[in-house]
Order: sequence, then C-alpha cells, then structure tokens
Amino acid sequence: MTRNGFGRPVFAEPPAATGWPPGARLCLDAAADAGRQFLALTRDLPVALSVHTVPRGPVSELLLPFTPLERGYVQEAPPGRRAQRLAQLWTRKEAALRLTGRGELAAADAIDALTGAREGKIVIPGSPAHPGRTAYVRDLPAGPQTVACAATSAPAPDVRFWRAHSPDGQAGAYGGPAAEADSARATDTATA
Repeated sequence: MTRNGFGRPVFAEPPAATGWPPGARLCLDAAADAGRQFLALTRDLPVALSVHTVPRGPVSELLLPFTPLERGYVQEAPPGRRAQRLAQLWTRKEAALRLTGRGELAAADAIDALTGAREGKIVIPGSPAHPGRTAYVRDLPAGPQTVACAATSAPAPDVRFWRAHSPDGQAGAYGGPAAEADSARATDTATA
C-alpha cells in the first residue's frame, strides 16, 4: 500500500477478493460519523468520502455555506425533507473539497453542488493557492438518518461502499445487498 499526493491510501495490486485485474490500482478512503466508520473503494481513481447524520430541527441557520440556488432547493422541500436535502448537499461539497485537496470548508459557499447533480459534476473554483478542479460525486445509501457521498476525479463506473463493524459487534448494514469483506460489511456497490 502507498499513498497518493493527498495522503489517501492506494493499493498497487488489488486483493484477489475484489475480482479486479492485476495492474489495477485500488483507491480507498474512510469517513466516520457519530461513532460509525465507513469505507469507499474505487478502481484506478482517487476517492474521497463524506458521511454525516441528517440534522434535527430547523435548518434555516445552517444555510450559510450554500449558494442561493441550493438554499432555494432546501427551502422549497416539504419541512420534513429539508434537513435531508441540506445534509445531502453538504456531503457532496465536503467530498469534492476533500478529493481536490482544498479542505477549505469555508469556501463551500462558492461551490455549487446542485447544478451539475444529474451527472454528478462539481466544479471547484480556483484560488491564488490552488488551481480549479472538477470532482464527480455520487450519493451512497448509508441509512435513513445518515447521508454519504463519494467523490472521484472522473466519472466512476464502480464505487464500493462499506460500513465497518462497530466495536460492539453489530454490523448494521444499510441499504443494498450486503456482502462480507474482511472486517467490514458491504452496504452498496454503486455502478453507473
């Protein structure tokens, strides 16, 4: 295992259990939310993962890091769906920023996670310190009160997503067909 330029783990040879051909690079990222660990794997594309619990209560004060279009999208939803939409947009922005190495979450209000949603394309504007980049995001099923998103540098035909076993031994797989993978339970294999 090595690390790419942003410090993300990359396997030079994929484990045999993946079914991927020799020579393919296996890229991995991990994220945690409320004591739960999640993993995302892709083939030959760096991946960044963002996972968050859907907030409870009013969302109006949480709308600051969003564009006017995104704020409208959240506010036009029925009250019971606003927090879900807000969390979904936030995980898209965070995954894209993590992938591009910006890590500047204060710049989130300059990133539009809604306009290119159909193709998953998010444009990260350039700054004096960083060139502009593009990330391709994919929403992943993580549970009814949890949202997850993976970002890659190009459209990814295959993203594998797992929730790691909890310390108390409860796997708690969410959505999609589950399949064992070492110390994690696969919760989704998202394909384009």
